Amino acid sequence: MLKIKVVERIKEEVQGVKLEDAEVVVSGGRGIGSKQNFEMVYELARVLGGAVGATRPACDEGWTPVTLQVGQSGKVVSPKIYIAVALSGAMSHITGCLGSKCIVAINKDKDANIFNVANFGIIGDYKEVVPALTAKIKELKST
Repeated sequence: MLKIKVVERIKEEVQGVKLEDAEVVVSGGRGIGSKQNFEMVYELARVLGGAVGATRPACDEGWTPVTLQVGQSGKVVSPKIYIAVALSGAMSHITGCLGSKCIVAINKDKDANIFNVANFGIIGDYKEVVPALTAKIKELKST
């Protein structure tokens, strides 16, 4: 007989839009490099009124809570717009976002797998692209 013991219950606390319900999801990957750098992902998501997602490596590093993990071992999302920032596009991650209406990839590696499923791709360093994109969206919203 299988015995199971519950050792802890963690209630998911959501700030802003819930990941599964968001029309816009901005996800970051291992290429973000640190928890501090993930702030750019949070800021872009906030400006777009969207939610933040992450790859398993980003969650494993502690840069984001595991509740934000998108992919085979995380959540499946299907927003109108999915922005993949500095993530390679491992199949385990892609299975979690393939239902997105439009995938926009930002990666400095032109051969990254994410470009094979993206509708739009920006080849460049996210540290330059994301702040510029965020600033332009803020500018357009203020006019």
